[in-house]
Amino acid sequence: MESKKPLSASAIVSAKKKAVFRFLLLQIFLTIFASLGIFYIFGGLYGYSFLLGALASILPNMYMAWRVFGHKGVLSAKEVVKSFYRGEAGKLVITAMLLSLVFIFVQPLAAGSFFIGFGLAILSHWLSPAFIR
Repeated sequence: MESKKPLSASAIVSAKKKAVFRFLLLQIFLTIFASLGIFYIFGGLYGYSFLLGALASILPNMYMAWRVFGHKGVLSAKEVVKSFYRGEAGKLVITAMLLSLVFIFVQPLAAGSFFIGFGLAILSHWLSPAFIR
């Protein structure tokens, strides 16, 4: 019978980091694919509105992932908690800025398509357990 050695903390963090960034890349790929489909079926206005909405959710998530997993090695529990708080605070600020910038500078904008893209990108996190193991 083989006995497996438990993974080190750095190996676990490295595996989670790869899984999180792999999921973010999947989100970007699916967003672009869906935007192209919407663009083709409903027209450019709806396609780019959907894309902007989804990116307004995905880009702040990328920042959060960078804040939490962007360091080398293993951090103390206190530092991990700090990185989560900083990441979440930054994510909220970036989300608010992106939403504001889109509504101020992008005209015309299909608001329904924009919020569908934004909402689906948020809901896609429910799929993350299937990809992050």
